[in-house]
Amino acid sequence: MTSPPASVPDALPGEIRELLRGGLPVRAGHCGPCLLALRGVKARALHPDDPESRARALDGLLREQLDRLENAELAPAARLLFGAETTTSGATLTARREAAAKSSGYEVHHFRKRIEPKVVELVAWQLLRDSETFSTRHASAPELHAATGPLALPADVFAWEAAEHQHTLAGLWGAVYLLRAELLTVARMVSMTADDDALSAAADAALWRHALVLVAVARYRSAYGAVMLHAATELGPDEIAAYAGWTPALTPGEELLLAEVADPTQGLTHFMTRLTETERGAATVHAWRRSLTGRPHRQGGGPEEEVTS
Repeated sequence: MTSPPASVPDALPGEIRELLRGGLPVRAGHCGPCLLALRGVKARALHPDDPESRARALDGLLREQLDRLENAELAPAARLLFGAETTTSGATLTARREAAAKSSGYEVHHFRKRIEPKVVELVAWQLLRDSETFSTRHASAPELHAATGPLALPADVFAWEAAEHQHTLAGLWGAVYLLRAELLTVARMVSMTADDDALSAAADAALWRHALVLVAVARYRSAYGAVMLHAATELGPDEIAAYAGWTPALTPGEELLLAEVADPTQGLTHFMTRLTETERGAATVHAWRRSLTGRPHRQGGGPEEEVTS
């Protein structure tokens, strides 16, 4: 087991001990400010500004960390102690402690004095480590705030460069969100068993938006490189594009073709016309529709005929 470093803030184990009194599920009233302020908690919360939402995120994160406790020998006892197991869920701390001590083969008094503090320290360390690594594996769109006046920049080259980067970054995230919207439309229409023409049109719109994401990714990479600039993440623009949701796999050649025919100043009709002018482009559209919708389509856009023996 990796030993918890001495850098674990004093307040965090104390807040975990306080939370331990009530056990899981986590309640906002039992959470200290350090726990709710962890980056891993805030990033997982659906509504980061809402303490209740953060508490639910913390509950899920705690269960995850207990399932992968670094000390495998103490892992079953830790889950019993926190009430993550059905046998101790909702039980008093005394009952949970007795079950945990019995599970690990310790006398209750020894467990409370010697083992329980180690479990708390280890959980605190794992929560901190998660927050440190989570930011390198996840990214968030730039936060927007209500403006109180017109946007004004100083006559400074650094301000201009920063604004140019924000413009490119906003373009990337904007393209990702627009693709997300079209993917949601396709999923909704599939679940509603929409007719083939409507479903093909929705899939085509998603393909167009996907092509515009590829254009935005290429623009960012060309200007700023393969890793996001000024971000606490090791992700690149290609990985950011995947945040829109699952899309059918494309070959590098197909992605290049999409990026070549996608003109951000033109619309969907222009894109589809140019793409389907070639046999390769038409085949790409056909494969995309079929994979994204799960429904067979003809090259021309209509449903494929079922082959019967």
